[in-house]
Amino acid sequence: RELDRVRELKVVSPLVDDLAAELKVANGDVSGAQQSYREAMRRFPRSKALVCDYVESLLASKAYDMALVLLESQLQISLTDDRLFALQAKTYAAMGKRLLQFRSQAEAYYLRGELTAAVQQLQYAQKETDGNFYDQSVVDARLRELRQLQDEEDRMRRNGG
Repeated sequence: RELDRVRELKVVSPLVDDLAAELKVANGDVSGAQQSYREAMRRFPRSKALVCDYVESLLASKAYDMALVLLESQLQISLTDDRLFALQAKTYAAMGKRLLQFRSQAEAYYLRGELTAAVQQLQYAQKETDGNFYDQSVVDARLRELRQLQDEEDRMRRNGG
């Protein structure tokens, strides 16, 4: 009822569209919610909340490939959004792709400023055997980069910086 009142006011906002879609999910209309998310994202293409909630609805309906396609397109636009990497990690986890899960979670942690946790995730990824040579090489290279950053931070701390 409250949402109807807001709509009567002719409020145009991604928040209103997001709430409308969330209500559909809560009422069990996941497919209707996903349609609402797609329409809202056409009107508000920069709304990260819409993207994240749409991805969550895709995960709930086990549409993992669609979720990954959307996340990858969003990550091409913004490589600095930790929420996108966290959702990517969640998607890979649901698919059983542990190496990619740990790699994505590492990026989420790194963007949150949690360097030690990011390194730990990449160490976990190194131990996984479900990735191909390219994926493993990416993990190895990123782990070297983050360890270098850790070493630099340690040196600065020791030198009083």
